[in-house]
Amino acid sequence: MEPTTSSVFLSSEKAHEIISKQKPIDKKTVDRVKAALARKGTVLEQSLEWDEHLIRNFAEAVTYSDGTIIMHTKVSASGFFEELIHYGQVKSGRAIFGNHQNNLEMEIEAKDKLLRNQRAYGITDFEVELLTSTLQKYKIELETLRKGG
Repeated sequence: MEPTTSSVFLSSEKAHEIISKQKPIDKKTVDRVKAALARKGTVLEQSLEWDEHLIRNFAEAVTYSDGTIIMHTKVSASGFFEELIHYGQVKSGRAIFGNHQNNLEMEIEAKDKLLRNQRAYGITDFEVELLTSTLQKYKIELETLRKGG
């Protein structure tokens, strides 16, 4: 199964810059969630090799299927929790791989949730700025797509 993707891409250099500026999420949180996912048969992978793959593909994290999540070793709180939201979308059957409109809808839903719960998730002001900017781009793109553009 193909990973979820979006048409609003950052250059590989920009993705690396953003990851380097974000505060990584607490390792204890990652380990706790990784163990909980493993008990349900889901693998959360992190490694330097995966870091390189993610940067090349303009991502901080990606859900490859309903059983595999890949995250950068320095994933931010927003990247971590957003991918868990996407994982839930995949598990529920609402995320449709290869359907661009659905992908945009899922991205918008996830970013809206992150912004509504930014304090609970420990999302920094820098991450809020990125989320807000990207959310607006996705909304514009979705509206254009719905209008047939």
